[in-house]
Amino acid sequence: MEQEIFQLLWLGCYWYYIEQIGSMEKGIGKRALGFGLTGVLLTASFWMPLFKTGFQMVAAWVMITGILVLYDLFFDAEPFGRQWWRILLPGVCIAVGMMVIRVQMSVVGLQSEGDSVLGVSLSVGRIFVLHGGIMLVFLLLLGKKRESLKIWNGVLLVAAYGILTAFLWLVGCTGQIEIAVWFRNAFLWGAVCLEALLFLAVEGTLFFYKKGFDFQIEKFRSELMEHQYDEIKSVYMDMRGWRHDYHNHMQAMKAQLTLGKTEEMRRYLDALEQELDRVDTFVRSGNLMVDAILNSKLTLARRQKIAVNCKTKVPEQISVQEVDLCVILGNLLDNAIEACELVGEEKRFLRVYMTVNKSQLYFSVQNAAKEEPDFEASNYITRKRGNHGLGMKRVKAAVDKYGGYLHLANEPGIFAAEVTMPLEC
Repeated sequence: MEQEIFQLLWLGCYWYYIEQIGSMEKGIGKRALGFGLTGVLLTASFWMPLFKTGFQMVAAWVMITGILVLYDLFFDAEPFGRQWWRILLPGVCIAVGMMVIRVQMSVVGLQSEGDSVLGVSLSVGRIFVLHGGIMLVFLLLLGKKRESLKIWNGVLLVAAYGILTAFLWLVGCTGQIEIAVWFRNAFLWGAVCLEALLFLAVEGTLFFYKKGFDFQIEKFRSELMEHQYDEIKSVYMDMRGWRHDYHNHMQAMKAQLTLGKTEEMRRYLDALEQELDRVDTFVRSGNLMVDAILNSKLTLARRQKIAVNCKTKVPEQISVQEVDLCVILGNLLDNAIEACELVGEEKRFLRVYMTVNKSQLYFSVQNAAKEEPDFEASNYITRKRGNHGLGMKRVKAAVDKYGGYLHLANEPGIFAAEVTMPLEC
C-alpha cells in the first residue's frame, strides 16, 4: 500500500513541477486529459502486471515520462529543445529508482523477507528512501529553473536530505536497529513528513521569491518604458520644433544678407549650430525603433562629452518585439553612459555596432570604464544596489526569451557587451 501512495504522490509532484518550469497553454481540458491519462496508466499498473518479474511499475513510469514529454512538446510555449531534459529527468530518476528496488528485492529474495513482519517492513523501507531522493531532484530542478537557489543553499539542501535519507536507510532498510515494527513504521512516516515540510518550506520560499522578483521586474519595466518614452519624446520634439521654425530662420538670414549684415548672420548661424547639436541624428539603420532609441541615447551621450562611434544596419521589420529592443538597447546604453561619466572627459568613448547576419541579430556596445569597475559580469549585477543590476537582469531575461546569448567582458579601462539573438525567418 505504501508503494501505491508514494507513486501517486510522485505523479502529483511531477505535474506540479511541469506547470512551474514551463509556460503551458491555458486550458483545464488539456490538463485533465494529460493528468487523467497518466493517472489511469499508473493506477492500472498496480493491478495489471506487465511482467512476471514485477517490473510493471518501471514500465508504467517509462510510459508516463513519455506521455509528459509529448505533453510538453505540444502545449509548452517555451522551446522544446531547452525543456525536454527537464521534463525527462525526474521520470528517469523514478523509473531507475524503482528498477533498483526491484533488483534488490529479487537478489535478497522478497519471499524469504516476507516470512516476517520485519521483512516486509524492511522491503517497504526502500520506497521511503527513494522518496527523499525524488523530492530532492524536484527541488533542485525547480531551483535551477528559477535561478534563485544559490550554490551554498543547494549544498545545505542536499546535506539535509542526505542526512534524512541516511537515517531512513539505517532504520528502514538495514534491520541493524532492533526496535518494534510499529515504531519503525512511525519513524519512517515521521521522516517523510519532515521531508515534505522541508520541500514545502524551500519550494514556497523560492516560489514567492520568484513572484516578488517578477513584480519588481514588471514595475521596473514600466518605469523604464516611461523613462525611455520621455527621452525619445524630448529629442524628437526638439526636431519637430526645428522643422516648425525652419521657415522663420530662413527669412531672418535672408533679411540679414539683404542688409549686408554678415557678422550678425555669422553669429546667428553659430547660435543655430549650437542649438542643432542638441538633436544629432547619428543613426539611420533602416529600423524606426532602433533609430529612435539610438538617436535619443547617443544625443544624451554627446551632451556628456562622450565620443560616439555608431555603425548600424537593421531591416525595417525584425521578429524581436519593440518593447524588448527598448529594454535591451536602453539598458546597455544607459549603463555605458553612466560608466563613461565616472572617467575623465578626455577618456570617454562609446562604440555601438549593430547588424543582421544570417538570421542572427548581433550588436555590441563598448564604452570607457574605470580601471576597477563596480560590475560582476558573471552575475549580471553591480556591487551597488538599485535599478542598475535589475536592469541587467532584465536585459538577460529579454535575450533569453529569444534563445539568444549575452556576453559581458571587462578589461582595464573598457567594458564590452555583446548580444546575439536568432531571428525568425
